[in-house]
Amino acid sequence: MSGLSVRLQSCTPIRLQAEFDCAPGELVALVGPSGSGKTSLLRAMAGLWSAPDLQGQIVCSGQSWLDSAAGVRTPPQQRRVGLVFQHYALFPHMDVLANVALAAGAAWSPPALTGLLERLGLSGLLQRRPAQLSGGQQQRVALARALVRVMPAPGQGPEAASGVLLLDEPFSAVDAPTRQTLYRELAALRQQVAVPMVLVTHDLQEARRLADRVVIMDAGETLQTGTPERVFASPRNARVAELVGIQNHYKGRFFKQSPGWGRLAWQGQSGQIDVRVIDKNKIDEGMPVTWVLNGEGVDVLPHDAPASADPRLNCMRCQLREVLPLGEISLCTLVPEGLPDQRITLNLTGRVLHRLGAGPGQWVQLELAPEALHIMPVR
Repeated sequence: MSGLSVRLQSCTPIRLQAEFDCAPGELVALVGPSGSGKTSLLRAMAGLWSAPDLQGQIVCSGQSWLDSAAGVRTPPQQRRVGLVFQHYALFPHMDVLANVALAAGAAWSPPALTGLLERLGLSGLLQRRPAQLSGGQQQRVALARALVRVMPAPGQGPEAASGVLLLDEPFSAVDAPTRQTLYRELAALRQQVAVPMVLVTHDLQEARRLADRVVIMDAGETLQTGTPERVFASPRNARVAELVGIQNHYKGRFFKQSPGWGRLAWQGQSGQIDVRVIDKNKIDEGMPVTWVLNGEGVDVLPHDAPASADPRLNCMRCQLREVLPLGEISLCTLVPEGLPDQRITLNLTGRVLHRLGAGPGQWVQLELAPEALHIMPVR
């Protein structure tokens, strides 16, 4: 098979229950809290980490790198892996050109390597050693060293690309302009080289910006895999919702209505609000659920705005309790009418707040699209 396929299990010393695929030219982001096993999984793919009880398979470009059942364990030097370490791992006694040349194959001539380094903004620095470079410059050298392992040299066709590019927090130590430059280089690379790319990041916005699919990890386990849009809007369970930073997370009970539609009883300590939701036929009648509200699917209107003619929308009055300015946006806390113990958190721009003409203590009206509500069974 083409691309990358990973199926790994381990109990000691680090628990892993990981499973995902990455097609040629696709970028998959591993996302999760510190200690969730992201870097261990990356190192296992490169052959740099192997627990005594590590079981499973790693297949890349049709080559089996690990098959515990068949006794296959390909050593790291025989895996075509371009790996960007979080802390660079450059050889301190070598200059920039030598660091990259060591990883390049015979097809890469010195002029070709020089051209790549110049594209990455390292022109004039080729004879410097890592200690003479800034953190951002070292990161670019590390990226160049990884690229020459998997991308074709000038003069070779795209078919010469093979292996996998592994990126462990590659943009964490660079400033914003350099980060944008590296983003562009990565985007250009993806147009030129059809190799799987796996990115480890703790930055949710970076994952949404760069990845075709995200893999949510926690305690060594892959909890959910999908496009960023789907995973962030429709988490599989409460833990995934927490890990992707969804603030509006509530309890309720689900009831079926007309075909394709259901009623969500949003339950607080001293009241209840009925909300119209989409019924995907995955939750039984009367089941307790948890549910999340995607703020991007919420419109905030003045309290006296006329009711929407769209019967699909959920309209509710809320009191604006708190407005905390945070640069271009304000973190706003709202309390639904009839549920005094519940809170809705929205990020609103100054323009929206100005249009509302509302401040703390005043009332506004929310319109919630059914697609903005995602319900999950209680487990």
